[in-house]
Amino acid sequence: MLMRICSACGRQVRVGEPCPCLKERQKSYDRDNRNKKAASLYHSRPWQLLQLAVKSRAQYIDEYVMYYEKRMTAGRIAHHIIPIDERPDLALNPQNLIYVSDKTHKMIHDAYRKGGKEKAAMQAKLARIRIKKADE
Repeated sequence: MLMRICSACGRQVRVGEPCPCLKERQKSYDRDNRNKKAASLYHSRPWQLLQLAVKSRAQYIDEYVMYYEKRMTAGRIAHHIIPIDERPDLALNPQNLIYVSDKTHKMIHDAYRKGGKEKAAMQAKLARIRIKKADE
């Protein structure tokens, strides 16, 4: 059996399985950092069902990497193209969601943090993926 080292806690875990510390990290993040309104959304039944639909639509593959780099990488996160704090009405809109890996998610949020042209350019790139997928 292949093992990997968790980047957060340093434990050895089987490849393809999440580290047990992940659940605790998520709880801690929800408690200390996440916006309380957003936390209630992410724990709701409609969100859970929508997230499953987004994963299935993407076939569990990082859509950004597949579209722009033409290679397959496993995704893990349903990301809001337009953040829910900017447009709460789009929180449960599947066309505002893209399925990405942790690495891609960090890259997207780095562009969002820069703001201005970088954020707009990244959102346009993500929207192109959604438009392309809708045409298929």
